[in-house]
Amino acid sequence: MAKWSKSEKSWERQPKETAQAFEAFDLYCKMGAERSLRKVEQQLNKSHALIGRWSSTWSWQKRSRDYDNELKRQELEEQRKAVKKMQERQIQTAMLLQKKAVQALDKLQIEDLAPKDILRFISEGTKLERQTRLDSTTVAAGEAGSTSAYGSLADTIISAYKRRMEDGNDD
Repeated sequence: MAKWSKSEKSWERQPKETAQAFEAFDLYCKMGAERSLRKVEQQLNKSHALIGRWSSTWSWQKRSRDYDNELKRQELEEQRKAVKKMQERQIQTAMLLQKKAVQALDKLQIEDLAPKDILRFISEGTKLERQTRLDSTTVAAGEAGSTSAYGSLADTIISAYKRRMEDGNDD
């Protein structure tokens, strides 16, 4: 069995591995789930004994498994990066929505609000504060916080705006 240093990636060409042996391994490795020694033999027009010897000498199964694991690790890293970018976009959107909601709240005149609207604003504001405080506790503990309260605040604002529009108070 071939030995390689810890610093080398096992799927790269190994010390003393011939160019032909590595070419055969590279072909084998890149076949993915469909890889087989017989396919390598056919594609390179090499004997079964030679490909078998190279495979055994140069630990093709272990090296190809290492290669597959590296590809999976890279794929997972790309997914992690994509999720992080998505979360950053969503945070920016949430912050913009909050800004717009606060601007809308600033424009509301207390005299234009029905008692039930005031009560609902108090209730939703209380729920939002409670949820935000709970979220900050879970985030501090290393967990992702929920954003469900933001939706209810937006729903409250939209509902109040629609009622104002229906009542003819479109200022």
